[in-house]
Amino acid sequence: SEEFTGRTICGVGYDKDVLKQAGIASADVVIGCTSSDSLNAVVANIAKNVFHVPTVIARMYDPIRARMFESMGIYTVSITRLGLDNVMEYLEGNRSWRVIRKLGNDVQLVKVRIPASLEGKKYSEFDVAGKISLIAVERHGRSFVPERDMCCEYNDILYLSVCSDCMERARDMLQL
Repeated sequence: SEEFTGRTICGVGYDKDVLKQAGIASADVVIGCTSSDSLNAVVANIAKNVFHVPTVIARMYDPIRARMFESMGIYTVSITRLGLDNVMEYLEGNRSWRVIRKLGNDVQLVKVRIPASLEGKKYSEFDVAGKISLIAVERHGRSFVPERDMCCEYNDILYLSVCSDCMERARDMLQL
């Protein structure tokens, strides 16, 4: 493409000399996003464990393989998981409460739609030190990190990190 301003290196994508030629030794980020899970996994593993690249991402079709690499400290993007998440979101419609990601066994990222009964409540009321934290708010298609004294509006979408042992408490706080 005429718009491409990078450089192209010919060679086998997992060959260490080719990776060095491409600049992996000084890279801040390496993303393995070929059509092959295996190739992406090998490149990600080399980037992380041989060249100590700080941020490594591998695209994976296989969600089981994706979980395995996440357990090794390699962030993965599972096309299958993203697709299923989109399907579930469509099927669930405007459901008020949804766990969108489990962060290990201890913390869950939750997406919550604010009911009319909570309109006017301060965002700071949803924080419980060390247990429940408001991360961001989405309102009318725009996202922001709220000030502590800002108030909820009906249909705001909140993104919360919730300790697994406080899920029921969070649902109660949000009247869900």
